[in-house]
Amino acid sequence: MLPIVPASERRTGSDGGGARPAPDAPRAVDGAVDGAGRVRAAAAAAPSGSRHGTCSGAGAGYALGRFVIRHYRSSALLVLAVMACNVFVGLGTANVNDFDEARYGVSAFEMQQHRAPVVTTYAGQREVWALKPPLGYWLMALSMALFGGSALAMRLPSALCALVAVGVTMRWARRWFDRRLAILAGLVLATTFGFISHHGARSGDFDADLTLILLLAAVGLPGLGESPWQVVRLAALLACGFLLKSFAIAPMVLIAAGYLVWTGAWRRQRLLPWLAAGALFAAIVGAWVLARWQADGSPDFFLRMLREDVLQRSTSIVDKSTSSPIGYVTGLFDRFAPWPLLLMAGAGMAWWRRGAGSARRRPRREVAVLLALWAGVPLVFYSLVRTQHHWYLDPTYPALAMLAAGSALLLVERSPLRLRALALFGLVVLPLAFCEARLVARVLLKPPSADQRFLRALAPAVSGCGELRTTCRLVWSERFILEVVDGFEVVEPAAAGTVASPVPAAACLLVGKSVWRRPPAPPADRLPAPDRLLAGSDAYALYRGAGAAISPARQPVMGQ
Repeated sequence: MLPIVPASERRTGSDGGGARPAPDAPRAVDGAVDGAGRVRAAAAAAPSGSRHGTCSGAGAGYALGRFVIRHYRSSALLVLAVMACNVFVGLGTANVNDFDEARYGVSAFEMQQHRAPVVTTYAGQREVWALKPPLGYWLMALSMALFGGSALAMRLPSALCALVAVGVTMRWARRWFDRRLAILAGLVLATTFGFISHHGARSGDFDADLTLILLLAAVGLPGLGESPWQVVRLAALLACGFLLKSFAIAPMVLIAAGYLVWTGAWRRQRLLPWLAAGALFAAIVGAWVLARWQADGSPDFFLRMLREDVLQRSTSIVDKSTSSPIGYVTGLFDRFAPWPLLLMAGAGMAWWRRGAGSARRRPRREVAVLLALWAGVPLVFYSLVRTQHHWYLDPTYPALAMLAAGSALLLVERSPLRLRALALFGLVVLPLAFCEARLVARVLLKPPSADQRFLRALAPAVSGCGELRTTCRLVWSERFILEVVDGFEVVEPAAAGTVASPVPAAACLLVGKSVWRRPPAPPADRLPAPDRLLAGSDAYALYRGAGAAISPARQPVMGQ
């Protein structure tokens, strides 16, 4: 499927194994660069009867390809700049999501505040809802220790990991293929809605971190056929992946096994490196297991991980999700749109023209096998699991980006010369513009909700109190904003059906006025006097305690 530079334009190297394409050698459709640096158009590409046929028929593609080849570093920096804009613009002010990221953020903040790196907590209680190992919390806690408690600090590890993932994808696409495909693959990944949005690069979750770790693991798999000791590096990365999202590394283990069998690299493996790799994995993961077991005094946490994260999610629908044998396929047509259509067209073209051209233009077998396994194994694996979430496929986006870039370039190459500029626009420029416009409209320009803007304004400096009592149970995003961003010591009712205890004189009272609140808002005669109202909106009312140190000049704030 992927267009590859001919063997005559390749150069050998030790990175990635075997021969790799010379990034500065353009293909025939783009022309070639001679030793003096002058560009000469390929004579075969020019239509008969026109000395300027190449430039007139494929001038846009030729010029663009030539620019990328000659200015690869500048092009790569431009791709990273696009990714940085898509990730960091409005990152600290976007809505805090109630699904996972807010709860992770509270747990990471409490870990950092209490200096407790082994046992995670939420609202001061041991966290047994997420059942996640600690690496993701450590990264968030480190970010908060450096930059303070905020939504930006919570999301910074994901944003940086995603940015690095784009760079790594371009680096290995260049080594395996050529510079044009590398730049296009980077642009595809940097504008992919599923990779950037919910549970992705702009979210305080662990999926972008896992994507980077498994990306580094995947690109190292061809090295297993060159040196058996490369398995030690793979074991270290898988151990980090386990400490991040536990059994989410299972598809990569299957990919590695399938790659060794399919390519025959298993014959070159040795026992000693694999024993060392197993010992390293056991040492890294085992150190955390022993520390957690000792802190808990029992193995209950790990038993729940097996029971709930493996058995229950495999056999039943957990969380707010759906289950369908084709759910992930249809999801890719949405979250990776419009590239799946080009992938199918490119696959069809490659199959139809499989006999055309010399063997030296065919993809390296090992890379083709790796990309097929990298994209296909997780798709099949998670389609068999009952609990399905779109972010389970996030680690496949780098492979899909390379495949999509290769398919688009192949289709452009196979188009008639006189239509090549139009093909370039329709198959490359227009899809990229669509993806970027979708990100801008649905992510970058989406304003925060009025409720979250109201809560972000309730800092202790404004209210005059450090402790905040609530009349209802808070959703996760509310606790994150009040505890982490605003800096309150938040006290909720002990259980549903109870009303908060009498508010201490130095504390403030936050009343949730929505009808769905549990417990519901107290009647008016049980609320503080109206003159103690500090701020109010359709959803909340904030009252100060009798002893709250509020400035006499401070006026009540009425929000919407």
